[in-house]
Amino acid sequence: MVVVGVDPGPVTHGVVIYDATARRVLWSCKASPTWEATDKAIRYSVGRIVIERPAAMGGLGTGKVGHMLDTAWEGGRMTANFQLAGIPVHEMTRRQVLRELGVMSGTGSADSRVRRACIADHETPGGPPAVGRKATPGPLYGVSSHAWQALGAVLAWLESQR
Repeated sequence: MVVVGVDPGPVTHGVVIYDATARRVLWSCKASPTWEATDKAIRYSVGRIVIERPAAMGGLGTGKVGHMLDTAWEGGRMTANFQLAGIPVHEMTRRQVLRELGVMSGTGSADSRVRRACIADHETPGGPPAVGRKATPGPLYGVSSHAWQALGAVLAWLESQR
């Protein structure tokens, strides 16, 4: 099954297209506009979409409220686009993603814990690295920035389905 993960932003989104059977990233972008994410999902014959739903966690500082509302608006718009294309959409909050990946607490930011969990899930002792290099790419090669959070949403959703 091919699954798209989206970490929405107010203008651009972290997006990853993941082949759950092959356990490999097919495409990722750290700053994809809404139209590109929708177009890629349709082109790859995606079976599911997982969107990280913004949720307030603690106090929001000055200027953060508008950013959260814009992000929520874009996430809703993307959900509608995918549903119109006939693709089932699932939403997960950051807290749900962290819980499913088993990284609710620990050292570093939530973003860095999600990245480490994604890499750890794809590494095998003595095997090739999960990310790799251009000459020897691993299954997560090319994922960067907000696409890690999108991949985390996909892996968390897959874990919740087991």
